[in-house]
Amino acid sequence: MTKQIRPHAHPDRRAVVLATLGVVLAAFCWGISAIFAKGAFERGIPPVRMAEARIAVAGIPLLLYLLLRRRDLLVPPRAARGAILVFGLGLVAVNAAYYTAIDRLPVGIAISIQYTGPVLVLIFSALMLRRAPDRRIWAAGLVTLAGAVLVSGAYAGLGSLDPLGVAAAAVSAITFAIYLLSAEAAGRWGAHSATTLGIGFLVAAVAWGAWLPWWSWPFDRLADPEIVLRVLGVGLVGTLLPFLLMVTALRVISAGVAGIAATSEPVFASGLAWLLLGQALELPQLVGGALVVAGVVLAQVTRGGAAGESVAVEVAA
Repeated sequence: MTKQIRPHAHPDRRAVVLATLGVVLAAFCWGISAIFAKGAFERGIPPVRMAEARIAVAGIPLLLYLLLRRRDLLVPPRAARGAILVFGLGLVAVNAAYYTAIDRLPVGIAISIQYTGPVLVLIFSALMLRRAPDRRIWAAGLVTLAGAVLVSGAYAGLGSLDPLGVAAAAVSAITFAIYLLSAEAAGRWGAHSATTLGIGFLVAAVAWGAWLPWWSWPFDRLADPEIVLRVLGVGLVGTLLPFLLMVTALRVISAGVAGIAATSEPVFASGLAWLLLGQALELPQLVGGALVVAGVVLAQVTRGGAAGESVAVEVAA
């Protein structure tokens, strides 16, 4: 049995550090996921179908766990249901937009546009929620965004980009901000991390099925073992694990700080490309990586990074 309690205005420093590191690990998983997904695209899996598959692959084991072991978590608190619904729909939108963007644009440029999302979170928090972030959080957001642009190489070759790809990347930034804010709100209203994610995946699966019926998915492509491994990798390593880490972290740190920490994804993507694909890292990328790390550290040491007393946590009763 659990009960809801309210923590002090600022969680202890250890909890904030662990939450931030959890988001950084999630960003690493997303960096790997991009490599898995790109290879699947090249073997005939359309981007939107990969986005659809990752929700199913991630959602099925989590929902089975809840059904078999934690049925008490299948029903979210009434106050959190709207936020979880928005979170689930946000998962559909951000995945569809992001995969469309990386299919039509250089991955670095698509990622850099998407990672304007954390800055949008800060703007929304300041203007709509009347929760003005600390000036150091603003600085951290801008520093990490600049670092992401340098790491990804998005500053080069911007003259002849695919308009649909740019539009999709912009949508991914907006929906990235929406799912961060809605996941934070769900936790604030008392929803367990597994509840938010499990029900969110279910909402997303239903939405996908209404748009692109599941029976029309290109199952014949699964005859290729490499595609099977890539789909499983995207679903488990690139979706279930990182989203669980992110949603859990949002019960401790704010959506703005979590978004800033997630901006480390381009650093990991570039590092993995260097290690696995032999792609050289140039000086601007190294400088950008240092800026991202500096921004994440600055956000983590700022007291304004904690989610504050509005966050509910669960304890055993």
